[in-house]
Amino acid sequence: MTPQSVAIGSRTLRVATARPTIGRDTWSFVCVVVAIGAAVLVSALVSFVQTPLNVYVFLLAVLVFASSRFRIKVPGRSATVSVSEVFIFSSILLFGPAPATLTVALDGLYTSLTQRNRRLHRTLFNIAEPAISVWVAGQVFFAVANAPALSFSRSGPTSMMLPTIGMAAAYFLLNSTLTAVAVALESRGSAYEVWRQHALILGINSYAAASVSTLAVKSQTGIDFGMIGLVAPLLVLSYSAYKAASSRIQDSLRHIGEVEHLYRAAVETLAIAVDAKDQVTHGHIRRVQRHTVTLARVLGITDEIELKALEAASLLHDVGKLAVPDYVLNKPGALSHAEFETIKLHAAKGAEILTAVEFPYPVVPIVRSHHEQWNGNGYPDGLSGEDIPFGARILTVVDCFDAVTSDRPYRRRMTDAEAVEILRSRSGSMYDPRIVTAFIDLVPVLRRDDQLADAQVVAVAPAPASAAPPASLSDANPVAAGAMGRPSLLAVIGPMLAEKLALMRPTAEACLFAPEAGFDFLIVAYATALVRDEVSSLRLRVGEGLAGWVAANRHSIINSTPDLDIGDTAVELGLRSCTAVPVFALGNLAAVLSVYLPEPRGFSDADVRAIGALAQDIGMEVTRVELQYFGGPAGAVLSKR
Repeated sequence: MTPQSVAIGSRTLRVATARPTIGRDTWSFVCVVVAIGAAVLVSALVSFVQTPLNVYVFLLAVLVFASSRFRIKVPGRSATVSVSEVFIFSSILLFGPAPATLTVALDGLYTSLTQRNRRLHRTLFNIAEPAISVWVAGQVFFAVANAPALSFSRSGPTSMMLPTIGMAAAYFLLNSTLTAVAVALESRGSAYEVWRQHALILGINSYAAASVSTLAVKSQTGIDFGMIGLVAPLLVLSYSAYKAASSRIQDSLRHIGEVEHLYRAAVETLAIAVDAKDQVTHGHIRRVQRHTVTLARVLGITDEIELKALEAASLLHDVGKLAVPDYVLNKPGALSHAEFETIKLHAAKGAEILTAVEFPYPVVPIVRSHHEQWNGNGYPDGLSGEDIPFGARILTVVDCFDAVTSDRPYRRRMTDAEAVEILRSRSGSMYDPRIVTAFIDLVPVLRRDDQLADAQVVAVAPAPASAAPPASLSDANPVAAGAMGRPSLLAVIGPMLAEKLALMRPTAEACLFAPEAGFDFLIVAYATALVRDEVSSLRLRVGEGLAGWVAANRHSIINSTPDLDIGDTAVELGLRSCTAVPVFALGNLAAVLSVYLPEPRGFSDADVRAIGALAQDIGMEVTRVELQYFGGPAGAVLSKR
């Protein structure tokens, strides 16, 4: 985004654009302004030619050009002000609107030509708009003063007040309004918002300049130098004081920006740590942030402090999970009561962690309450309804939707339609109904935004290194074939596994996952007949899926969903539950045994004990071969090539 400037006589408004394609509305508006400005300039030129020359005309023109180069930026705004309006109004009072109109048109041309990335429509506008504003301001002054230009005589200050106010108001309203409309059309924003941000300070500046000019002009033919001698020191003092104050404010704003940058860096660092522990991608957390802020704006939140709090809280709402054990956090299956109580601690723990950060906006209440429920059944404080912070109510809806539509180590993602039905079913019980309705209506827009964001990431991401092809079973793991003069372990393990499974549950199928060298991936060393062809090339990263989770955490998983291991094969073969257990040999993990059944939650306690005993038998065979052919250490049999 490149900041571009649109000149407004003695000040500029800046608008961030990316060299947009100029729309028909913008060109139409500029053409109308240029046409009116051309007519005004022709009229001014005719009047100027017919007026006797006066040295003050050129002196004031030079002062306008010189003073317009020295502008002071309005703190916290994209506008600048200068004292050039004093000389513009003085020219109007002394010589009528014509010389001042021609002067500001030339000044606008010069300003445009000295800008970088100048464009034709801006140059034309910068010539025409100031000419219109000054011409109309002069006409208003002499109409209110009830005297034609070049013939009025100044009486008392009271009689000059209304004409001065009229001149300043006409100039300010035309100048600021026309420019605000032009900026809004080009940037596709709100003309009122552009105008509102600068109206007060620029309106005061115009009236002050008009007042000083009225005091300085002695009559239609001269300047009251005695008055200038009295006023000039005040102007210099005011200018110096304002510039010094503006510099201090700019320094303060810069410092605030640096502090905010540090806060954002801290937020990003904590968010990345949470993502890594929770085994989710940073894309998930970024989507939650984008969706939360967008939904908040749709629901009427405009306060920047609240929006910044939501931006930070949406990234850090799960920071308390840093205190939750990994095996509980990423367990692929139903949590026990004790494990769920451990998980619930993360909301309060996250608030406790973030309290130490001392954010300059209210992040902590949102993080603490993002698991509260509309009906009061949430945690940690059991808040309900409007007592739950509004930001937390927004975040919990967005987080639920993105969580269930994202792949996790313990389940596959749902479709958007399925996730929307979940939100509808929980509306009024878990979630604020108004927020649910607004979010569901917004889903198509959010998904389009996601596609644009993903496209940008792909455009800047480096090309991934080509992955090595997966090794065959016999090459990757000696358990699948004889190696180094020893017999194949499968000659023993295969029949034993098939026989014991048939005795335990005739409908059971199984896979024996063995770690590759380096322990980054698991491959299928053995599989029963029904699933063998479908899973022979399967390769799971340690930590992912059921077998990967068991390998990473050395814990069994009971009655989970088999598609987390073998994907669509489970659906095609009608397998609906899985129990996976680690296989140990000499104290080290040698393999993971996964057993599948067609019944949901089909494993009884007796089944689980039998599978555990089978894993022990496999471990004993691996141990025997380890000691006989390798002499240790344990695990070498299933990882050596």
